Amino acid sequence: MTLEYFYDLLNNELEEILLKHKDEPFFMENKKDKNVLKSRAFLIWFLEFYGKILDYETYITDGSGDSSCDIIIDSIDYLGNKTYYIVQSKWNIKKNLNKEVAKEDVLQALSEFDTIIKGKKTKTKNVLFNDKLEELTEHIKNNGEIKVIYLTLANESGDVQDNIETFLSTHKKTSFEWVDINKLRVDYINRKYKELDINSPLDKYFNPEEDTIDIEIAQNVDKRSFIHVEKPFEAYVFLIKPSTIHELFDKYGFSLFQKNVRNPLIKSTLNEDIEKTIINNPDFFWYYNNGITAITSLLPDGIRSEAEKIQVSGLQIINGAQTVYSIYKAYENATEVKKKVMDSASLVTFRLLKSGGTDFDLNVTRFTNSQNPVSDRDFVANEEVQLRLQKESFNTSYWYEKRRAEFRNKNIPNIEIISNESFAKCYLAYYLREPDKIFRSNTKNLIFISHKDDKDGLYEKIFNEKTRFEDMLAAYSIHEIIDNGLNIKMPFFAQSYLILSLFSLVYGEYHLKKYEKEIRDISAKINKNIQKDDIETILQIIKFIYINIYPNILKEENPKDELEHNFKLLGSSGYYEKIKDELIAKFEKLEDIETIDIKDELNRFNDYKKEFYENKKMEHEINNKSDIVVNLSISSVIKKK
Repeated sequence: MTLEYFYDLLNNELEEILLKHKDEPFFMENKKDKNVLKSRAFLIWFLEFYGKILDYETYITDGSGDSSCDIIIDSIDYLGNKTYYIVQSKWNIKKNLNKEVAKEDVLQALSEFDTIIKGKKTKTKNVLFNDKLEELTEHIKNNGEIKVIYLTLANESGDVQDNIETFLSTHKKTSFEWVDINKLRVDYINRKYKELDINSPLDKYFNPEEDTIDIEIAQNVDKRSFIHVEKPFEAYVFLIKPSTIHELFDKYGFSLFQKNVRNPLIKSTLNEDIEKTIINNPDFFWYYNNGITAITSLLPDGIRSEAEKIQVSGLQIINGAQTVYSIYKAYENATEVKKKVMDSASLVTFRLLKSGGTDFDLNVTRFTNSQNPVSDRDFVANEEVQLRLQKESFNTSYWYEKRRAEFRNKNIPNIEIISNESFAKCYLAYYLREPDKIFRSNTKNLIFISHKDDKDGLYEKIFNEKTRFEDMLAAYSIHEIIDNGLNIKMPFFAQSYLILSLFSLVYGEYHLKKYEKEIRDISAKINKNIQKDDIETILQIIKFIYINIYPNILKEENPKDELEHNFKLLGSSGYYEKIKDELIAKFEKLEDIETIDIKDELNRFNDYKKEFYENKKMEHEINNKSDIVVNLSISSVIKKK
């Protein structure tokens, strides 16, 4: 999803807001200025998307005299402490999406915030702004916390960090957060297509890995409140109440699950069943639920058997995310009487293990989730390299799926979701030029296995700081052309990765012969050509490779041994080196490639693309059949009026 594509999606939602609120006073001022209307609709969208706030009139201070202060809103955290949020929004037109917000705009906003916090801001003609300013001033006098949010449909400015730090050092108990076009896009994808809840910039959230956390434990029979396991690794098993889980999630939110292989889902039949059980049958909950497993960097130093509370440091829940989120929602929405019933009747098993380092923690996560269908790639989904590659993929039409089925809503026009396993195989063959590793790991998938756990593990080789999504995309795109352009007469798996691996080598040689210079970035050039549908040369090179390696692969006369023979050959690195040298030797001049007829291959691939996108379009229309929204443009609304 490019920024332009996201902008169009957002623009449609803003037009719906304008259509809904067009006759309200907030939109009557400057109603002929399209950008003013959109910028005001954007403020409403922000409050609805992040805060689920529908009464925007209470908080939006945008108007004459407000200067750099469009929203003033307060929120109370789980401890009862109030924080005021000051939001400055900067509208941006589509053609400037990839630019940074102007430094002078940010400095002006910081100056305005400074004036407000110091109590030097004078009243204006904006009545709502004056009222909110009075509330804010009183909050500041009481030493209350403030958070400044700069909301923009541009990229955050990299030139103002020193100014922001100076501003924060001047004003204690004040924080600053960018909500730029890139954050908006990621949060939009997470909520709409992954169906995850997200941390809101309008809420105060904490880092459980850096805090010391109080956990209330429930008393059991004979006043023994836990089981203590000392060897070989220290651990405790407690029983805790729903209210304790609610307090944990209320404070820390989704940061509790950074090391979990699953994130809590907004919509889930499993979650609904958990909620129903704890609400309607609280006495049965412990019997039906497996409980929660967590790791901590520091276990308590001795616990009395009569203890009702413990302190832990660096908490992470590695199994039971759905249980935590479901209990939180059930408790949050319950009446006071229901809450008392839950706490008196329901208990939740809480296993607390001391962290044993990255490898130990990963293995515990792996085995505590083994009763559920979890694959090796799920266990690395939250690693920095996986998060980075997925974020980079959002700039394209091919989204990187870092864990199975994470995009629960796949009804995304013009977007194809590709697993990181598919990307990794193509990358291994194309960029690292080691197709033999794919064939050798055919019986045991080693792509997401560390070399620490298996000497043949490939994870660190494929995924590291040098791994670029641009290379993965080029590899996958060429593989797609091989798959759907060539009329391969032998086992696809046995041949396509070999052709892919040889492609980057021959493509580089071709460019050198044609332009007498090496390509600085083969992947960038390939992606650019494919984006422009300029694939004739790509297909000619692919067919050249296919023509020249095909006779060298089929050696056996007995067809039934063909597949076994191919895997044996292709699993040999020596064979790959041999065929590579033979292929380059056959490429003597440009005509060897440029005279190859690819009419059939080009037609075959174009037919595939046409059918693919027609099926995607049909699927999208079917999924939206029951929820059709007619989006009228602003001009048509004004014209009808």
